[in-house]
Amino acid sequence: MLLVWLCLAGLRQLLSRPLILNPALTRVLCFWFVMVVSLCVGMTVGLVVEPFQDYDGMLRDAIAYAFVFSFSAMMALTLSDTAERRQLSWRIVVIGSISLILQIGGGLGKIPMPGVDPWYWDRLRGWAENPNQLGFFALFITLMGLHLADQAANKIESLQALSAIVPAFVAGLMSRSDSFVIGLIVSGGLFITLKSVAWLQDTEMAPTLRGAAVALGLLALPLAIIISVPFASAALSSIERVSNEVYADNEQGDTRLHLWAEAIDKGIQSGLVGFGPGPHLTSKSFKRPPPDKFEVHNTLLDLLTQGGIVAMVAFVWISFTALFAVARAGHPALAGLVAGLLVFSMFHYVLRQPIFWFGIVLCLLSMTRSVESLSPRLSARRATQ
Repeated sequence: MLLVWLCLAGLRQLLSRPLILNPALTRVLCFWFVMVVSLCVGMTVGLVVEPFQDYDGMLRDAIAYAFVFSFSAMMALTLSDTAERRQLSWRIVVIGSISLILQIGGGLGKIPMPGVDPWYWDRLRGWAENPNQLGFFALFITLMGLHLADQAANKIESLQALSAIVPAFVAGLMSRSDSFVIGLIVSGGLFITLKSVAWLQDTEMAPTLRGAAVALGLLALPLAIIISVPFASAALSSIERVSNEVYADNEQGDTRLHLWAEAIDKGIQSGLVGFGPGPHLTSKSFKRPPPDKFEVHNTLLDLLTQGGIVAMVAFVWISFTALFAVARAGHPALAGLVAGLLVFSMFHYVLRQPIFWFGIVLCLLSMTRSVESLSPRLSARRATQ
């Protein structure tokens, strides 16, 4: 379906729309240019240095990168209009929430789902291959709904957006994805922080309810810290116990550390230029015969093994550019979305996911809006001078 949209959008752009560069498109093209160059250099090194190659993995990554490059570039090109972007966001949240309701209903046995096994042991995976994919999608819909509620024109629209969050939140919890929970905590904390700062900046000297609430919250923070000191030991013990349980669950902690260590070794062996697209790890907790290899399941370290340090820097650059863009544009929920995507990138390889690129490009497009919104102010300032 995304491929059909890509073809139709490309045809529409070719026949009826002028090609206009914008900051989002420029940055997407710069990122992918750096990625292509680094992957080509890495593949040249990999074909010479590595004892055997996983050609299926290399081909899969090449096709996936070509697809998400085309998808992200077309998004940046065709969705520069704010109203069109907002309308599309509403469609995605509504359709995504409906799909999650169907998946929850199927998992609980209320809705027949022939040919689909919605459970992975005691974790809901719905229509996805594994529960973490469902958690990734649920986090995206949750934060997109929060963004629409935050930017709503009236209370009714805000309530509609918040109601769409409920099935996404429930599905994320039912997936029992640790990344979903951590991502929600990090993005929620960032949203509250940026929202409080924005309220304080917008509040005039005259007292208002939201200004008073933020001021009281900041004044009460030191007192709350002092009161919580006696409970700090118990809280730390609880956090340590939960962390140990997560670490020991199916030996995932040791496995991840083993993968990360081997990825760093592979990156150093390549001279920090990588070995090109595809998986490159060979000595997991259990081995497979050639040509099968493993991925790190950490975006930065996977990029280190594929495109080296240059690809890693490019990923950090595009991610934090999107984060700063929405923070400056006054979209705290979208800033939380970027933070949530980055949390998932620590435990999964997200660069091939269209959802990741939709979120990043959506945030980069806010740069165009922020530039446009600053133009009248600059004109008025010059006229005053």
